[in-house]
Amino acid sequence: MIGRAWPLIVVAVVAFGIGAWFTLGTRSEPRPEPVSRGYVLDEPRALPDFTLVDDTGDEFTQAGFQGHWSVLYFGFTFCPDICPNSLAVMAQIKQQLAEAGALDDRYYLVSVDPARDTPQRLAEYVTYFDPDFRGLTGDFDQLDLLTRAAGAVYRVPDDPVDENYLVAHSSTLTVIDPQGRIHALFTSPFDPQAIAARLRAAIDDFDQDS
Repeated sequence: MIGRAWPLIVVAVVAFGIGAWFTLGTRSEPRPEPVSRGYVLDEPRALPDFTLVDDTGDEFTQAGFQGHWSVLYFGFTFCPDICPNSLAVMAQIKQQLAEAGALDDRYYLVSVDPARDTPQRLAEYVTYFDPDFRGLTGDFDQLDLLTRAAGAVYRVPDDPVDENYLVAHSSTLTVIDPQGRIHALFTSPFDPQAIAARLRAAIDDFDQDS
C-alpha cells in the first residue's frame, strides 16, 4: 500500500515541510526575500542542542557545524531515487564551489531512518557520491530537534510489513553557516549551478559582515 501511495505522500510532505519552514519564526519577522529555488534568511536561525552519531560512530552535536559552511540533506540510504539524485546535486554544488575558489564546506546526509542506516552503511553510501561526504543519524527525538529547526518533515511507517519500507520526507538542502546557524534553504527541484552561485554570494556577504 505504501508503494502505491508514495507519490501522494511525497507531494503532501513536501508541501507541509515548506509551509512549516515559513511558519517557524516568521510571525514576528518579515518573510525572507525569495532567491533562486530557495531562501536566504535575513536573520540566520540558531540550532537547538542535539546529539546525533556520525558515520564513524562518534557523537555529533551542533558544535560540529561551527567553523565551516555545511549543507544538509534529510533522507535515507534505501531511498530509491529522490535521495541519490539530491546527493548527486550536492556533489555538483561542491565541485562548482571548489572551482570558484578555496572553501571550507562540508556536506551531510542526515538519515531519518536510523533503524536501517547504521554508521557503517551511511559511510559506504555517502562516500559513493563524494569521498568527503558524511552521514549523520540518531534517535528520533534528537533527529526531530534538528528537522524541526530546519523545517524538514519525515514519516517512518509505524509497523512496516518488511524491511523494504519507504520513508516519506521533504526534499530540501539546508545551509548552515560557520556560526552553526541555519542560513539558507533550497527546495527541489534543485538547480546545482544556481544554488552554487547563490551560496557563493551568501558566503561573500557573510565574510564581509564578519
